[in-house]
Amino acid sequence: MKVLILGMPRTGTQSLADALGRLGIAPVYHMREVGKNKHQTLWIDALDSKFEGKGESFNREKFDRILGPYEALADYPAAIFPEELMAAYPEASVILSVRRSEDQWLASMELTLWHAHTHAPSPNPSPMAPLSEKYHRHCWNNDLPAFGRAAYRAHNELVRRLVSDQGRRYLEYTPGDGWAPLCAFLGVEEGMVPGAEEPFPRSDDWIEYKREVMKEQGGERKGG
Repeated sequence: MKVLILGMPRTGTQSLADALGRLGIAPVYHMREVGKNKHQTLWIDALDSKFEGKGESFNREKFDRILGPYEALADYPAAIFPEELMAAYPEASVILSVRRSEDQWLASMELTLWHAHTHAPSPNPSPMAPLSEKYHRHCWNNDLPAFGRAAYRAHNELVRRLVSDQGRRYLEYTPGDGWAPLCAFLGVEEGMVPGAEEPFPRSDDWIEYKREVMKEQGGERKGG
């Protein structure tokens, strides 16, 4: 494991994952890998261990059952485990992706993960539902609007404290920072740094979903 991207969802984690791939650090484990590899039960076990005291704590051996083939990771559910991952992979550098404001982050979350969670059918037939229901409950008490900001703040402060205490190689990255700070942090040789003609990835699996939600909300405001 070379890089742990430990920012919360909606902080540019997917773009960073794609950027690492462009720079030769690949494959990267992102949320999209969970369903593809049918890892939901493994992550539920990790959440049960962390938050409910069920089973043994996750160590490198247990994480390697999920992450063994990967050179980096980003996004939930992995980023729920900064302490455990940093202990399991002491050789890895750490990137904390953050938004420019808590309000930006919360607004993006409410348009995507939270909206999908609260507007899902009941029972929810998605194979991801048991995992998402569990992390919504444990990460912000199943009430993102009320507890999301505090959860975001606490998570970022925890990562900063851990890297400081451990003396880890660390970069704090905000969407829009571009290639330069990432390449400098990773030690990319000057001739290998993407030029101005290659924009930084702007990847977002939720983009169509967000457009539909915004359209729906706009219609509600007009009708209300």
